[in-house]
Amino acid sequence: MKKLRYWFEYIGVGAVLRIVPLLPIELLRLLADGAGWLVYHLDRKNRRVALANLEAAFGDKFTAKERERIARRSVQVFGRSFLELFWSPRLTAKNVSKYITSAYYALRGYTGLILMQRFKNDRLTSLFQRLRETSGQTSVTQESSMVRFFKALKRGVPVGILIDLTLKMSDPAVIFRTFGLPMRATMMHAVLHDRTGAPIMPFVALPRKGGGYLIRAFEPIQFPAKTPYHKIAQACWDKFEPLIREHPEQWLWGYKHWRYRPANPEKVHPFYANQSELFDAEFEKINAN
Repeated sequence: MKKLRYWFEYIGVGAVLRIVPLLPIELLRLLADGAGWLVYHLDRKNRRVALANLEAAFGDKFTAKERERIARRSVQVFGRSFLELFWSPRLTAKNVSKYITSAYYALRGYTGLILMQRFKNDRLTSLFQRLRETSGQTSVTQESSMVRFFKALKRGVPVGILIDLTLKMSDPAVIFRTFGLPMRATMMHAVLHDRTGAPIMPFVALPRKGGGYLIRAFEPIQFPAKTPYHKIAQACWDKFEPLIREHPEQWLWGYKHWRYRPANPEKVHPFYANQSELFDAEFEKINAN
């Protein structure tokens, strides 16, 4: 049954890949907003996670209705990003400035490597790799990604990583604070910076009035040799948190960002957060530093 389901998924995604680029971008965004509204109301499990995350992060700053609005809009924003990825083959070096304000890196000649997660249905991995490489980037899955990124940086080739990718205790990661809560997420950018000396340049895409996106890039960051990885990760995150506080709907609140909680938490954690002796040991270690 799983193999059959995977085939149907592959065929369905392939059909979407062919149809979406034919649609006007304005219609596509309306469809994404409608689909996001529907998913938010039907997916009770992720809706509960999103509302719990917002309450844990912001406390009583927002009313219950405001948290619902932010959580719903967050799903719609994700829906837009997802469908616009399928629309991206229509982007070229000539028309990209119409939709994105900034040097859209690969289409402007700054090609590099980006990290992407392999799908359980591996047939989908190649489809999404092709989409992500439309602009000229090279997508790299987890296997040997550290080695490939290290070699790329040594050659002067830029690499892209999502710094809020949370990981299980079985995966190498680092703990840093987000909205006052300890989050265990990737440390790849910290390790690569430490081993290559390549600067870290945080950047974020924000919605632009009238449609499209504004790419906001921060000044490159560099750290002294042997700076602890959690301090590097924290400094990078601190560039993003003020923007998320200003535009909370732009973060994916339905994701389980805080999978673990300390034995003696300073703040109330979301309901799904688990206790772990391994997490407590890591948490105590970074607090000691």
